[in-house]
Amino acid sequence: PTLGTKLVQFLADSNPGQRFIAVGPLLSPELLMAAMRAGVSDFLQKPVDPNELSAALDRVAQKVGWASGVKNRQPGLIYSFFSPKGGSGSTTVATNTAVMLQRLTGKRTLLLDLDLELGEAALFLGVQARFNFIDLVQNFHRMDAGLLQSYIEKHESGIELLSAPYHPEKAEIVSADQIRRILQFLRQHYDYIVVDTSKSFSPDTLATFEQSDLVFLVSNADLPSLRNIQRGLPMMKRMLVKGQDQVRLVVNRYNPRDAISIDDIQKALGIPVYWTLSNDYEAVVRSVNSGKPIVLDGTSRYGKDLKAFAAGVAGLQATRSNGRGFGKLLSRFRGAGKTSKKGDQP
Repeated sequence: PTLGTKLVQFLADSNPGQRFIAVGPLLSPELLMAAMRAGVSDFLQKPVDPNELSAALDRVAQKVGWASGVKNRQPGLIYSFFSPKGGSGSTTVATNTAVMLQRLTGKRTLLLDLDLELGEAALFLGVQARFNFIDLVQNFHRMDAGLLQSYIEKHESGIELLSAPYHPEKAEIVSADQIRRILQFLRQHYDYIVVDTSKSFSPDTLATFEQSDLVFLVSNADLPSLRNIQRGLPMMKRMLVKGQDQVRLVVNRYNPRDAISIDDIQKALGIPVYWTLSNDYEAVVRSVNSGKPIVLDGTSRYGKDLKAFAAGVAGLQATRSNGRGFGKLLSRFRGAGKTSKKGDQP
């Protein structure tokens, strides 16, 4: 039995989408529990009765979700939100976009916090999470629809949340390959997976980009933010299947009177600005402190901008891009680093 348990553990880790029914002699409660922990979904005693086998198959299908059509459902869409500079507002944009996607479409939406060291999505929603992404990683070898739901927090807005761990050191146990496999698994259970990534081009973040349908780059109209994006764009274009066609640039807290215009940004980065969001810092702070998404505040201009943005993401409204004159700061921006090679620009 010990060898069999180890085999199941190996197969479950290698093939997380598969489920296992074990057959053998009568086991002690301790061995049966060990087999279940290893990834066995059901156990049948020899000799196997065909009716018992059929019932076991039905139980596994029901538990995994196949009986309700999960196996044949259209895979969900993964939208990642990334900023290479902390404080740019990517968590605010990701959180509120998730809320509005669910409200606008009625589709099942998961907000996944993959800023594993300092994620704050739970705080922004006013949620005290009982479990987090690390719990899912540690039990992924026996994951099914039922166990997944035990790790998920349901928010009053209608979205579901899988939060980052509270303790930063726990992020060390997560590998890029685990993130890839978990995102593939989540596609089978949600229509939208909105991912709030870390603020660095870490292996975990790059693995998330690889699995994403769209990557939203959230930036402020300031030199440090834009320069960091410029430095990372060539790598993103190489690793994404459709290159820059999978990238959407969002300028957050934009003021038309800013020294750096939209046209400056587009010419410097070589990609269009997908959306601009107005600056309403005080309203955002109130939203975070109260744990209430700002899109639920009907008086905030910023909240209204986010609603329109989410509608655009969902394909319910045409995208927009505001252009301004080309400013002198562009030369300063380009001069902040080494001259870009032609291959770095589209």
